[in-house]
Amino acid sequence: MILPQTNLQLYQTLRDVGCDRNSLRDCKAAYEISQSLFGSCFRPCGKPFVSHLLGTAGALAMWRQPFHSVIAGLLHSIYLFGDFKDGEKGPSDRRRKWLQSKIGGEAEGLIHRYSTSKWASDGNKDIHEQAKQNQSVREIFILKLADLYDEVADGGILLAPKKDYPFGLLTNPEEEQALVATIADLIGSHAADAFSDSLGDLDKMSQWTEDLVSERRSFYRLESGVQELRRGRVNRRIVKLYSKIKKKSRAA
Repeated sequence: MILPQTNLQLYQTLRDVGCDRNSLRDCKAAYEISQSLFGSCFRPCGKPFVSHLLGTAGALAMWRQPFHSVIAGLLHSIYLFGDFKDGEKGPSDRRRKWLQSKIGGEAEGLIHRYSTSKWASDGNKDIHEQAKQNQSVREIFILKLADLYDEVADGGILLAPKKDYPFGLLTNPEEEQALVATIADLIGSHAADAFSDSLGDLDKMSQWTEDLVSERRSFYRLESGVQELRRGRVNRRIVKLYSKIKKKSRAA
């Protein structure tokens, strides 16, 4: 399966792994939430942020993770970067209650735990052992692995080298291989093989990405419009009115 990058591809992936119509409907509702909160947002590599969320959810679906994990993948950054327009920060009680009412307690709880987790640049062996012993840690870790797989699968990780990546990605080949072994143990060989193949493809991609590299280190938003052509609100209204008058005079 190809890692989804659009809502349509994610729906197809969910169908392929046996999800029913109710699940597809719930996924659509979660996708619409992601649109409203991340519509103008981008990864440091320039990739639309919603595409990254879809890729994360798609990886979890392909790895046959529970459906609430797939929904969590589609909204995993909601408390970190979501633009709620409410003046609050992080997983406030008001935000959590709202999200629970939309996607249920299991998915929201996983998102909340993910939002408060920290990831070291290496040392995945320690968290591997914790994940084997603790189901809650396992869920969070697999969600993070899906997040990283989307970074690696399309080479986006190469376009934002200044971003900090955990588990030795791009900096420590031994840690990378240990991470692949962790994926095999926690998820399965199919996921580990796909991750390993994507890591191998990064070497082939590195030459054509040289001119595409971004200096950004983190998530960013873009305001709509062209800066050089931007007018103030009053001027925009005058221009709009003039355009309407001009059209009428031509028709006459």
